[in-house]
Amino acid sequence: MAKCSVCGGPAVAFIRYQKRYLCRDHYIQFVEDKVRRAIKRYKMAGKGDRILVALSGGKDSTTLLGALSAVRDDIGFELVAVHIDLGIFDYSVKSREAARRLAQSLDVPLIEVPLKEVIGATIPELAKKSRRPACSVCGMIKRYVTNAAAVELEADAVALGHNADDLAVYNLKSFLTQDLEAISKLGPRTDSVEEAAVGRIRPLYLVYEKESFLYSFLRGLPFLHEECPFVDNRQMEVRLKEVVNQLEEERPGTKLQMVTKLALRIKDYPKPRGEIRRCRVCGLISSSEVCSFCRTTERALGKAMGPAVREYIRRKGVELGLIPRVKNTATG
Repeated sequence: MAKCSVCGGPAVAFIRYQKRYLCRDHYIQFVEDKVRRAIKRYKMAGKGDRILVALSGGKDSTTLLGALSAVRDDIGFELVAVHIDLGIFDYSVKSREAARRLAQSLDVPLIEVPLKEVIGATIPELAKKSRRPACSVCGMIKRYVTNAAAVELEADAVALGHNADDLAVYNLKSFLTQDLEAISKLGPRTDSVEEAAVGRIRPLYLVYEKESFLYSFLRGLPFLHEECPFVDNRQMEVRLKEVVNQLEEERPGTKLQMVTKLALRIKDYPKPRGEIRRCRVCGLISSSEVCSFCRTTERALGKAMGPAVREYIRRKGVELGLIPRVKNTATG
């Protein structure tokens, strides 16, 4: 049996791009050190910040919340999680249960947003009524609700579970299609727009997808192993992921090189064009007079539901004692 390169104990993983074996404890430390290093290197969060985690219940958001909870006292930030119940049949039921168990085990306040209760429709229903693909509607809904939660809870940043594999693939796809403006949004962090949008951070920026899975497994963190039934495996990203994985197999460390070089050059890519506006209905960020969420829900449901989402989150925040926010600058 291979031995840990650090302590000599039984190894559970081999890090090919570092050419070393790690035992369970040192592997967990290895991933958490990556997260801590990314946060500090790219100035994602600091002492006294409130970080909102978009918790889906899958492996990456589970690893994200688990690792952030492990380093929060060291850096001095506060954690809050939001889970959106999308109403996607049994898949969403299992996702919700995993998110609940995880947040409770890590002592992280969790706000659940059940779409059926809040806006009167699930993702499958809204997709059918709006005549749009389910994945398109789902992405828009998740972006809106997560941002609404961050604004209402006065979060300093929204932490997303994108790992190095995700970002390498998104980067490659955007470059091949020459959507250079999209690349500018793939860095470790994005900026906030006062009272309209909270900036995003990616603490798993240096963590591989396989590393994320093994971390959650070794820590015994609850997460959903199933894939969303609406996932389209014919998308371009699926093929590009195979290409990137092959490059990593032949040249260990390729993914890390891709994302770290991207972070260095992110400012060289053009920013999205167009005026940044605030939706006249809900007040959150929009590229036009009415944001896509309010526009879609008004067409499909007869009423723009942005204000209802904000009010629901505000009420839950008050119930959990998160609103009004009392800033704490103690390091813990």
